[in-house]
Amino acid sequence: MQIYLVKDLAGKGKAGEIINVNDGYGRNFVIKNGFGKVVDATILTAVHAKKESANFHREEDIKATKAIIERLAGVVIEIRVKVGDNGKLFGAVTGAEIVSKLREKGFEIDKKSLVFDQIKSIGTYDIKVKFNYMLAGQFRAEIRGL
Repeated sequence: MQIYLVKDLAGKGKAGEIINVNDGYGRNFVIKNGFGKVVDATILTAVHAKKESANFHREEDIKATKAIIERLAGVVIEIRVKVGDNGKLFGAVTGAEIVSKLREKGFEIDKKSLVFDQIKSIGTYDIKVKFNYMLAGQFRAEIRGL
């Protein structure tokens, strides 16, 4: 028997999925307790439409993310910091400072998406940005003394 799950069912599936169960279990437990409904043509059509919609939105999101990655590739941000006599920074450049400079350039990126080692001296650094769908971009940060 095929059942469309309305609620999550431990060990069987999550809401919105279609699962196969024994007839007795399906009628006496799953349907009776409100976890699911018997699959019919209407439900199959709705599930198919929902999957197509989700795939379409996923593809559009991937296209938008790739466009951001392309724009990000040519970006160079400059961060001015206090420096000691030996060229070392007082402290380190943080993700918040980098994100702030990216916002000035028109990018809304979460600091948790940035991948970089601690920046404790002046110089030029390549900083990686991780996005959804296993996509990543990169930009350059130039750290200069005041």
